[in-house]
Formats: sequence, C-alpha cells, structure tokens
Amino acid sequence: MKKIKVVLLGLMLITGLLGSAVSASTGSPLFEGYLSRGEAILVGPLIISLTDTQKDYGNGEYYAFLVIMKDGKILNAEYKTIYVPDPEKIQRLLLDPEFLLALAETQGYDVSSCSQYVNDTTAFNACLMANAFGFYQWLNTASPKEIANAVVKTIEEHPELGINKEDILMPITYPDITPVREGETVEVDVDDQTVYVTVLEVYPNGIKISISGPPEWRASTAPGVVISSVEIPETVQPGDTVTIKVHLRNEGALKVRYLNVFVSPAPVSFNDSSSIASAVSMALSQSGLSQSVFYPEGSAIQYVEYLDGKENTTLTFRIKINPNADVGTYPLYVGVVYFTGLGANMKMIQGYNFVALTVKKSREGFVEITKVETIPGEISPGDTFTVRFTVENTGAEPIKALSLKITSYQVPVQGEIKNVDLSALSQLPIQGSEALSENLQTALNQIMRELAKQNIDAFLPIGEDNVKYVAELQPGQSTTLEFKIKANDRLENGIYPLRIELKYLSEPDEKEITDERLVGIDVTGRAELILSKVSTSPSKILPGTDNVEVDIQIDNVGTGTARTVIIKPHPTWPFELSETSQQVIGLGSLNKGDSAQTSFRVNVAENASSGTYEIPLLIMYTNSLGVQKNVTLKVPIIIGAKPNIEVVDIRFEPDPLQGESVKVYITLKNTGGEKATSVLIEGVVKADQPFSLDKRTDYVGDLAPGATGEGVIILRIDRDAIPKDYRIQLRIRAVGDPNQGDDNVYVFERTVDVTVKENTKTSTNLRNLAVIVGVLVVIVVIYIHRGRAS
Repeated sequence: MKKIKVVLLGLMLITGLLGSAVSASTGSPLFEGYLSRGEAILVGPLIISLTDTQKDYGNGEYYAFLVIMKDGKILNAEYKTIYVPDPEKIQRLLLDPEFLLALAETQGYDVSSCSQYVNDTTAFNACLMANAFGFYQWLNTASPKEIANAVVKTIEEHPELGINKEDILMPITYPDITPVREGETVEVDVDDQTVYVTVLEVYPNGIKISISGPPEWRASTAPGVVISSVEIPETVQPGDTVTIKVHLRNEGALKVRYLNVFVSPAPVSFNDSSSIASAVSMALSQSGLSQSVFYPEGSAIQYVEYLDGKENTTLTFRIKINPNADVGTYPLYVGVVYFTGLGANMKMIQGYNFVALTVKKSREGFVEITKVETIPGEISPGDTFTVRFTVENTGAEPIKALSLKITSYQVPVQGEIKNVDLSALSQLPIQGSEALSENLQTALNQIMRELAKQNIDAFLPIGEDNVKYVAELQPGQSTTLEFKIKANDRLENGIYPLRIELKYLSEPDEKEITDERLVGIDVTGRAELILSKVSTSPSKILPGTDNVEVDIQIDNVGTGTARTVIIKPHPTWPFELSETSQQVIGLGSLNKGDSAQTSFRVNVAENASSGTYEIPLLIMYTNSLGVQKNVTLKVPIIIGAKPNIEVVDIRFEPDPLQGESVKVYITLKNTGGEKATSVLIEGVVKADQPFSLDKRTDYVGDLAPGATGEGVIILRIDRDAIPKDYRIQLRIRAVGDPNQGDDNVYVFERTVDVTVKENTKTSTNLRNLAVIVGVLVVIVVIYIHRGRAS
C-alpha cells in the first residue's frame, strides 16, 4: 500500500459547500452574481478579487478570501486565524490500526474480522487488503479534502476512540487578507462613501457575492485582468531549495502591460509612485517570518512586458527554506502588478494570490514509492508487461542497502465447474417434484461454483530475480527499479494487488527498516474494435447512384472497454458523403463482447469504374485508463459494372448532298463492364437544321462488353441546305444484363458530324432552267411590243 502520508502532505486548502445566503441591505445594488477563484470585478474605483475559499474545521464554517483594493492598497486588511486539519496528526492516526478499522467502518466497509490482527501490522494489512481492497484504493486516490472530512466524521461517530476534533487541527493565521464567512457582510469606506460586500454562498472554487454602494458607481469585468495560480511542492524540508511556478493568464479581452510578479511572506501595497523592487525588498528585510522560514534564492521579482487577451505564461521562482525552520504551515504570497489602458487612461492594477507552505521535518531516512508505472498502460489477462517503481528518499538522512522485492499475492478466481443435472427428480410421483428439482439444482450449482473457486498468483516475475538493490539514496534522491511481470491468464478485468517489500538502513544510526506495501495493478484489458458486418442498400451499387446506405456492425473483440465511441466516415473518390448522411456517429460504450450497428450514406461518382473500393472510418474512443485512442477501419464497397455505349465509326451512303437522302451507318461499341441488351439507336434533328429523318430508329441488339454492332438511320437533306458541317444528335437506349440482376434502362446521348456538300447536278439543271425561262421572257416581251406597234 502506498504510504498514506504522501497523499496527505499537501492537505491545507480544504474547500466546502454551504447553502445559506443573505444580501447586503444597505446601499444601491451594484452587482450580484458569481466569482470563480482568481476572478476579479471592477466596482467604481475598487478591484474586488477572490483568491481562495476554505473551511474552518474549528467552527465548521466556510470562508471566502476576498481582496478589496483601491489604488494598489488593500482596504480590508486584518489578521485572521482559522483551523484546518494537521497533515502530521492525520498521518499518525492513519498508522493506527484501531483508527483505520473505525475509518473503514465509517466509509461503509465491514472489516470487523480484522480486529484480531491489530497487534500484527503485516497480518492486519493483509486482512484489510483481502476484505476491503476498495478501502485501500480510496486511501491512495482520495483528495486531501475527502480524507480530512472522513477523519473528522470518524472522530465524531466513534467517541470510544477518545479523540477530539480539536486534537487533529492546527491554526493558520492569514495576515492582510481577511477571510469572510458565508453570509457575512464587509463594510469598506471609500472617499467618505460606504461599500457593502456580502458573501452569499461559498463553493469549493467560487462564491456568490452581492455588492452595494453609491448609485453612481458601476460594476464591470475588467477588459484586461490577470489571474494567477501557484504551483508548489506538497511539503518541504528545512534546508530545501524549492521551485515555485506562477502561472499567469490574462482572462480579459485587452492587452495588459508591464507585469511585475513577486513572492513575499506578506502582501506588499504601494501606489503608482512606489518602487516595486524597493517595496518588496523592504518587506523581505523587515519580515521576521521570512527570515525564520524562507528567503528567495535569486530575485524575488520577475518582469513580463505584456500579455495579450487570453494569453498565458509561467514564471519560475526559487526559495530557500531556513534549515532551522519550525514545523508548520506558512502563507506564501504572490503579488502581480500590471497596467491596463494607454496614455492618460493607463491604470495600475495590483492582485494577490497565496498558497500554504507546509514545512515538515524528518529525523531519519524514509523510502517512499512515489510512482508506479506499467508498460504498456493497458494490461490484459495473460500479458507480460514491465512495471517501474520510482522510489525516493523523502527523509532527512541518507539510506543504504535498499532492496525492493516483489512477492506473489494470491487472489480467488472461478474454477471450472460442471452443472448438476437433477431433472430426473421431477419424474418422482410426489406433489411438487418439478419445483423441488429446479430449486435443489439451482442451490447445488451455486454451492459448486463456490467450491470451484481457486486461489492463484495474480502476478509472477519473468526471467529474472524478484528483487532489486540500490546501494545508497541521499535525501531527496530517487531512482527507478524495473521488473518484468506476467499477469495470470485466469484473471478477470479488475485491480489486483502486488506485494512489495522494502528493506534499508537509515542513517545516522543505521537503523534497519522493513516496510511492506501492496500496490494495485489495473488489469483493464485492451479494447479491440473490428468491422464485423457490411451491407448496402441497394445491394448492387452502380456508378452515379446517390444516397447509397452503408450499414455496418462494429464488434469489440478485445478484453477491455471502449468508452464514448465516435465514428467519422472519411470517403474518398469515387465516394462522397451525401447531404442526408450523419457526419459524426456516436455508439456509446462497447464493453468486452459488445456490438453496435449504425449506417451512413454516400453518393457514387458517375464516372466510377467497377471494382472494389474502401471507405475509411476513423473511430475514436477512450480506454479504461481515460486515454484517447484512434483506430481506422476500412469498409469494403463493390461498385458493379454497367454498360457504356460509344459511337466508334460513321459512314454515309451516298455522300451527304443537297436535296439527297443519305443512309447513315453507325457503328456502336460497348465499352462498359456489363452486357447491354436490346440496344436501340434513334436519330434526333433540331427544328432549325435542314434535315428530316426518313428512318428515325434502328434496333442493334445485344452487345457484350467490348462487342460492336451497327445501326442505320436515313437522313433527308433539304435542297436549300447550306453546304457546311452539321451535328445531329443520337439517342441510344439499352437495358442492363438481366442475368446480373440489372434491369435498369440506360440512355446515352451521342452526336454525329454530317458534312453537307453542294449538289452540282442539281445546280446545272437549275442554271439551264433559268436560261430557258429567261429566253421565254424575252420572246414574250418582243411579242407584246410588236402587237402594240401594229
């Protein structure tokens, strides 16, 4: 089991939730709403920001840490002490078997059978592990707030333990930032006017707040406001050098400039004319708290020229913990000073954040398993995997001759059983024999299943010794030890214990320490998604078909669970998603052996060739460890062949001449992949063309793929047709191959070029006729003239 104290070392800032609410009753209402931790609001000339929320375990009330500032000065500054659980005291309680029994009972676990082992730590841990493994999991994964609340509840429900709530609490004094109780109103005098700030409700990471004041004031969020968060170690040792990371984010919409960030033991207030460096330097030099606990290593101030709206950055500071510092928890303040606006509208804004710095002393070396990692992360029954233990000397003295040994831990699994068949009893000539047979058979089979349970080793080392050695570890030094392990193939998915034994010698007196832990290994299995079924509607897909419905079935044939499964079809040519298709398909979760069916629709390109194609499916899901996984499956789609008729040759008998009838012989070829039946050719001329059709259609017959056939139409050319090139249209009709289940009618539009030439014979006759007509006209004129003369 991982040491509980590692989980508890950072237990300082405990948040809470209560529901009482009161409003400020004086002044005009300026704002009523919610502030999250780190947020700020502008109210007239004031900046009101929420730095944290916390529960006082002494009185059970919840507090909001508000900072009310004007011109860089804190207006609500006073000292306030609240009581929070002491990590050291809770750690000592959790090492007491009697208290652990009471805590497990409070959490709903029946561990009364383990009370007989309270004087034998190894046997007690084994019993507790076997009967309440979930309780051990909770101890290793619960937040500090959860553990603190459970400890307080156990103390209240078990007075026989002789422990008072006050015995596990410690005071923390916060200078210059006043915690405000839920339902409490703070009055602030500003330029002879009063502002009322009421904390209506307190939440784990925010508050509901009401602000009233002068009616001419306005409340608004800042166009540029910097929110800070601070990252520090859970605990520090006297003499340590600690890295502090300050994360800054401009939550406003506009740029902020000239950011100065500093760390100090108390808030530092100054106005526009103050020097930030001198103010911080003075605070550090005059603070007895700083000199007795910590001081900066390097500069306590860092500068950032600007942050755009929604931009973030991280600054790193280092502080040295006084080697003679007393055990306790001390506030560490992070101040942020920056400017908003430009020119005459530029305004300085100052904000604070703080964290609790816990100083803990250890008088000897202590080895902690700080990290357990399995490679791969997903482990199935029967897998061989690597487990890495990161061990660290978290004590104050060196340790020597460290050994880490893994030993088998047996767990019960279901053995092979054969059901009892008592059906013959139903034939007995007694009343109720059938019901007796069924009930007795069910009871016996349940007993058989229990009797068939077997204890097996959950894990065994592979190909090497089960112990690793480290010669020496200095305080703060860590190392990684690696083992090859096989999971028993008879395990079901779940968390199984791996027993760890640590032995080492601690300076200064080479005290021998033996420590046994149980580490939970998560056998989650691996999800494996496959495409198990594909069908389409229509069943035969042809080029040019729209809204083809593709039905698929996805099976999880792996040993793990795929959570929140999402499918995104990514078709490529000759397919595209139809407008009526789902673009993103959710399947929910697929456990081991589960299946899910769904569908999507695609359009097929008109010019697609026959053959087998694949449509990629991007499948995204979350595995049992919460890791996002992607897999691409390919859906096979068969595009069937269809006939395609082309005109491959044209000949005319006789040549196209003015005023003549012409037979147009048209050679067709089936260039498609399917037989064309009942091929019919039809000529089409337009009204403005100098043609008519003496024979409009002709039957060609059947054309196998690659075969040719000939049809003929008769074209009559007008006498006055202008000699030139014309283009007439052909309409070709064909039916698919019925033997292939294709009874579709296909229509192909093609064109034929016709070059009309001058008919010279007709032209000569016309000229001769014109001469004769001319002579006759002359004779008639002469005759008429002579008649008049006489």
